[in-house]
This record gives sequence, C-alpha cells and structure tokens, in this order.
Amino acid sequence: MGPSGSGKTTLARVIAGALAPSSGSVRLDGAEYVARTSDDLAKHIGYLPQAPSLFAGSIKENISRFDATSGVAAADVDQRAIAAARAAGAHDLIQHLPEGYDTVLGPFGSGVSAGQAQRIALARALYGDPVLLVLDEPNSNLDQEGEAALMTAIRGAAARGAAVVLVAHRAGILSLVDRLATMAGGIIQFEGPREEVLARLRSSTPAVLARPQ
Repeated sequence: MGPSGSGKTTLARVIAGALAPSSGSVRLDGAEYVARTSDDLAKHIGYLPQAPSLFAGSIKENISRFDATSGVAAADVDQRAIAAARAAGAHDLIQHLPEGYDTVLGPFGSGVSAGQAQRIALARALYGDPVLLVLDEPNSNLDQEGEAALMTAIRGAAARGAAVVLVAHRAGILSLVDRLATMAGGIIQFEGPREEVLARLRSSTPAVLARPQ
C-alpha cells in the first residue's frame, strides 16, 4: 500500500513478470524469471492489473487466456474456465449474460460493466490454479457482493498454498494479509507482519507517509 505514484503498480508488474526489473532479479521458487519462457512463466502466475484489460472474444476465451489456440482440449478449457469463474465468484453473473460463457465481448472487453469486467479478469487470474497471484487494486470497481466474492477467492487461493500479492487502497481487504509493505517515492518504506507495520504507520508523521517522489 502507499499513496498514488509511490510505485505500487510498477512493483506489481515486476512481480507478475509483465515488466523486467532495471536491476537485480525476480525469482519464483528459486528460479529466475528470465530462465523461463514467457508462456511457461505465465502458467504459474495469475495477474489482475488495475484495468481488467479484457480482449475481443468470448468470456470463456478471456478467462482461459485463449488456451484453446495453443492446442488444449476444448473440454479441458471448459472445465478450467468454469472452475476459475466459480473460484472468483463470477459463475452466476456469467450465467446471467445473454450467451453465458460464450458471450462475445468487443474491443477492450466492451459489453460488460466495469465491475463485471473486474470479476471476469479475476477469474482469468485464477485460471489453472497459479502458485502466485498478483492483484492490483482488485476491488476498485466492485460492489459489496463483488468484494465479498473477491475476499473468498483470496482465502481460497491462500488455502491451497498460493502466494497472493495485493495492491490495495481500501483498508477492509487488509484483514486478509499476513505481511504488509508500504511504499513511498518508489521504495519500500516499511515491511513486516501486518500489525507491526500498521502500528509503525500510526506512529509516523503525515510528512513521512506522504513523502514526495
């Protein structure tokens, strides 16, 4: 967490493999990201950016990351897409769309609301049970029902052993996290167990918390 412009989204993109670090390295299970092909790395990481970034195509294609084009059997794609949507709490809302999972979205995912798009994009992040989830402001467009589904999805991912990295502004979602890092000016300011960091934040001056870049 941290103020706008503090570097949270840039860090999230680096962790998700969407942006290469300018120095140092990023590792997953001890192996550097650069040692893997992008397709192989993507199988292990689920990423929900600030903008859902859905594509023209069916909802099933978006959730499955267009897996069918790489030769995955249609039945397997169907099963995994539905499982991911259920995990994201998006199955019912998809079922109520005109063509369900076969509902075709327009360019940039047009055809659904911002909240629906965010929940579909969460299902995409959960597709294939990745071991690492990076969720950047995952509740920014969600109503109360959507936020409850999000929190259930995060708990479910953590319960199966996935590492979950959250970028968040709303304090409510912090109840889910074990560790907390705050950023300012592009650097990690505080990091540690949630309650310890929150205590340090409460004792810090406003000038420290809002340090300019």
